[in-house]
Amino acid sequence: MFQAIVNFMKGIFDSLHDFIVSMGISDVGLSYVLAIFIFTLIIRILILPFNIKAAKSSQGMQKIQPEVKKLQAKYKDDPQKLNTETMRLYKENNVSVAGGCLPSLLPLPILMALYWVFMGIQGIEGASFLWIHDLFAPDKYYILPVLAALSTYIPSYLMSKSTPSQPGGMNMGSMNLVMAGMMGVMSLNFKSILVLYWIIGNLIQTIQTYFLNYRPAMREMDDKTQKDAVAESDKFVVAVEESKNSASKKRKKK
Repeated sequence: MFQAIVNFMKGIFDSLHDFIVSMGISDVGLSYVLAIFIFTLIIRILILPFNIKAAKSSQGMQKIQPEVKKLQAKYKDDPQKLNTETMRLYKENNVSVAGGCLPSLLPLPILMALYWVFMGIQGIEGASFLWIHDLFAPDKYYILPVLAALSTYIPSYLMSKSTPSQPGGMNMGSMNLVMAGMMGVMSLNFKSILVLYWIIGNLIQTIQTYFLNYRPAMREMDDKTQKDAVAESDKFVVAVEESKNSASKKRKKK
């Protein structure tokens, strides 16, 4: 089954590369980089519906945070009951905790399949790009592994900032760092073209996460802050008026 997936992806990648070469791109390295860019773009477009669904779930979670906080206060001494009631609240509001993780997990099986696709390409000479002397060998300057780690961390960071923390949940900050570190270390031994696929995909994911998750969440928080400020201002005005009325009544009594 896995070999069939590898063969399928190899056929797509080879077709993309042949198409680019037929367009007059004679530079071997550039033709492969363009092929991986188009391939990555296709993959990201295909999983875009999952990103949109995850974004809606995240926004729904943001809206029910006041209710979640009430449950946390009510069942602070009963973690099991808190978890049950929280899950019930999520279900009633059609919110999925796992939904936000799916888009980040989907590219991993593709990465594994592409590893074997590129392992099968032999005899490529002169496939260089920018500082990379051989696209089908690890980056000896370690620039790509660093970029792989950074590009893995940034969209995860934006996602964690736009997703409210869950009661009893994992520390997402630490998890993001561990994931980014793992990808950086793994990229030390990966072929450069495979690492380029990961970096390009993460850059696209960062743009999607910013516009689908982070920006709406920040706008929602700004709106809430403004509403709270208005509410506090109204309370202050009411308190001042009550103080004036009270003082006026005391003077009349005198």
